[in-house]
Amino acid sequence: MRLLRVLCLLWLVSVEAKEIKVAVGLSLPPYVIQKSNSGMELDVVAQALADAGHSMKPVYLPFARVPLAMQDAEVDAAITVQESSGIKAAFSDSHITYQNFAISLGKNAFKIEGVADLAKHSVAAFQNAKLYLGVPFSVMAGTNKAYAEHAEQVKQNKLLYTGRVDVVVGDRNIFKYFNNEAKQEGIDVSQPVVYHEIFPPTYYKVAFRDSAVRDGFNAALKKMRSDGRYEAIMKKYQ
Repeated sequence: MRLLRVLCLLWLVSVEAKEIKVAVGLSLPPYVIQKSNSGMELDVVAQALADAGHSMKPVYLPFARVPLAMQDAEVDAAITVQESSGIKAAFSDSHITYQNFAISLGKNAFKIEGVADLAKHSVAAFQNAKLYLGVPFSVMAGTNKAYAEHAEQVKQNKLLYTGRVDVVVGDRNIFKYFNNEAKQEGIDVSQPVVYHEIFPPTYYKVAFRDSAVRDGFNAALKKMRSDGRYEAIMKKYQ
């Protein structure tokens, strides 16, 4: 632990403190809450950068613009990305994990052990889910006449709890977050639900233009995980 603190201090000395413009291409509560520049993901990135001696300035962009903003040096970093994005950058260690589930009401006792099982049910998913969740899911979505995608995340919660669809597909933390909004609209969100784990987790990283800033970020992120501050941020939004 002492050695880790010393290493972090060395990074502070060796890397010039600066404002880091960070491209944010996804506004998905509770990971990214644009109106308050907060959220699970933004708070983690901001804190790690602060520990490394920098400040963060979020730059909100359409997701498709993020690679171009990095390429044209409009920003210093980008979040919620992977090497497969094609961005030429120094990628950090994974700082956040998204986990999609098939979610159903417990009272229905559905047996959902794989994507193929969704074909038997009416399904509401997030926008463009069929592009992100793999070929088997895309095939199911294309052949299931009771499949639909919705841009408004809260609509999935409403459809599920009111029994208008059998299953919704989305990230568990996002689903739980929008329970609050659905409740305010008179929806009974106290009903038990089942999270069917039929999708692998997605590990996202931060892309940096400067590898020295990336290294400082990684050291700070590791310390946050070890001293409990990372978990505290997760719990704050759960």
